[in-house]
Amino acid sequence: MITIGVDIGGSSIKAALTDPEVGRIFEIARRPTFANSSQKVTIEQIHTCIETLIRFAGGENLTVNGIGIGVPGTVDVERGIVYHPPNLPAWEEVPLAEEIHTAWDMDVRLDNDANCAALGEAHFGAGRDMQHFIGLTLGTGVGSGIIINRRIFHGEHGFAGEFGHLTIDQNGVKCNCGGRGCIEAYIGIHYMMQEAVPLLRDDPRSPLQQRAADDPASLSPEDLSTAADAGDRSSASILRTAGERLGAAVASAANLMDITSFIVGGGISAAGDVLFDGVRQSARERVLRVHRDHLRILPAQTGNDAGMLGAASLLV
Repeated sequence: MITIGVDIGGSSIKAALTDPEVGRIFEIARRPTFANSSQKVTIEQIHTCIETLIRFAGGENLTVNGIGIGVPGTVDVERGIVYHPPNLPAWEEVPLAEEIHTAWDMDVRLDNDANCAALGEAHFGAGRDMQHFIGLTLGTGVGSGIIINRRIFHGEHGFAGEFGHLTIDQNGVKCNCGGRGCIEAYIGIHYMMQEAVPLLRDDPRSPLQQRAADDPASLSPEDLSTAADAGDRSSASILRTAGERLGAAVASAANLMDITSFIVGGGISAAGDVLFDGVRQSARERVLRVHRDHLRILPAQTGNDAGMLGAASLLV
């Protein structure tokens, strides 16, 4: 089944012509999002990506069976409407599925980008052999998608999978959602680096001390990972603490859902073994004994392509 998957990001739109049933990618198209322009301009960029891939498919005698689209923010999956996506300020309530269907006369499916990322791992990545897992995307926030029987679980009202707002400290740090102690408020990139900078700045032995003092905004989890691998104890401690916090939330999700496989992607996941070791140890200590031997916490394999590959898989 040949499909097109579109991932709408804040800076770029990525689209792929794929066969999700066999995990094959035929062609990829990219265009700038022009996020600060009008809604019409951004949708024209989506159409350009789709047109490029349909033209390619025609040249290869491939028939496109549908279009899937992943967008950030709140999505009404049944009606194909996206509401106020955070990286598209000109968008409010947009019936995007109808817009694309009218232009291309194809079946169009729409879903949240974190759900699409999880589905991308199910068909193209680390979840290919899994029936059930939770996919985590660690970036500015903490997104997730719950995969049950190889399909996205949307919950009663369509908004399941808000892993980032599991509480790990009821009196903890305030989160952007208005609550306190959400895991996102501790391991979202901005929160995490905000906590890390004073620790690095005050450690004269850290190779990152000067940057923490002079240019803290330039620091990233990858910098912490590189420094930790070189023996920097402060960087290693920061990453391990982030991993332990994530592991506590993973254990809660495993205990609640009876799902013991987790696939972790996104920017922070590039921090490597120090982070993952902390996640695994913390989760194992907290998960119910009946789940302990089945617990798997794996790095994602599809990288920045997860969203568009998952969007293409919405039609399967």
